[in-house]
Amino acid sequence: MARGGLFFFVLYLVIGAYFLNFGLNFIKLPEIAANINRWIIFAGGILLIIGGVNYLRANRASRYNRAR
Repeated sequence: MARGGLFFFVLYLVIGAYFLNFGLNFIKLPEIAANINRWIIFAGGILLIIGGVNYLRANRASRYNRAR
């Protein structure tokens, strides 16, 4: 993948999973972090993962079009 596309996809995925944890609580977090509004963070996590997938798809499509 050209110009670190996989790196940014993994970064989006990790940050999105971290935000999803606020809503689903599959990993115990400190009390300070748990006070943040869970639904806002949960929605942000979903949007980050969707953005990461779109970034990965766009990067692959542009690489495919350049090769043709």
